[in-house]
Amino acid sequence: MASRHADKSLPVAVERTIADPRAVAPDALAAQIADALEEAGAKGLPVHVTLGDELVRYFIVTPPGNSARRQDLRAAAAVRFQVLYGEAASGWQLVADWQAETPFLACAVSQTVCVALQQAVAAQKACLVSVTPDFVAAWNHSRRALSANAWLATLGESALTLGLVADARRPRLAAVRTLALPQTTPPMAWLREQMARAALLDDLAAPSVLHIHGAPLDAWRDSATATDVAGLTLHWCAPGHALHAAYGNKKSLAARFASRGVAA
Repeated sequence: MASRHADKSLPVAVERTIADPRAVAPDALAAQIADALEEAGAKGLPVHVTLGDELVRYFIVTPPGNSARRQDLRAAAAVRFQVLYGEAASGWQLVADWQAETPFLACAVSQTVCVALQQAVAAQKACLVSVTPDFVAAWNHSRRALSANAWLATLGESALTLGLVADARRPRLAAVRTLALPQTTPPMAWLREQMARAALLDDLAAPSVLHIHGAPLDAWRDSATATDVAGLTLHWCAPGHALHAAYGNKKSLAARFASRGVAA
């Protein structure tokens, strides 16, 4: 009898940069996504999607006092979203690690993207199994491995997301900030400047270790191979969380979609 592991196979993978959802109709966006899925042979397959952080808004929500009801937590997240971004949450799909007693991470994806994904997958007679933002996948993968004085980051083609971590004994996210890259390969000095600014804004000590999920940048790797003169160690983690999510399905597809415009 073949072992369970012997039956496992890597899914088909596809990665595509799509139009800025703020500048295109859902039907047009769905057509772009459907074309990518069709080229990859997604017809009839389970589809696991990873979204680049450019397509996601992240924020931390403090739960209302003396309330454990999910609807109260959702209301608090909607209010926090409107305060931060100046618009109602009705045009966005909010998902969170709902917690009644401690601040929690929430993320929002525009309904334009959600509808486009559903339409594109339906056009291929496929099944949309999961949709996971880059940073959420990285946090789920690395949170238990974070040591004292360490932050987490995800790096895409046009954005860097910093996860500011507090409480060394039981790491928790104090803030999440997605920053547009000023150029394809910004200098190491830019990274240090952004980390120092983020630490100052949230009244945290700057970390000595940064775990980065994404394709390594030579300029950063060469400047911080072990511990550089500024006392910062970079640990690079391989991307590909959609592949990990879909691993074990004989026939499945792992897709990653990103955009050039940050969802600010």
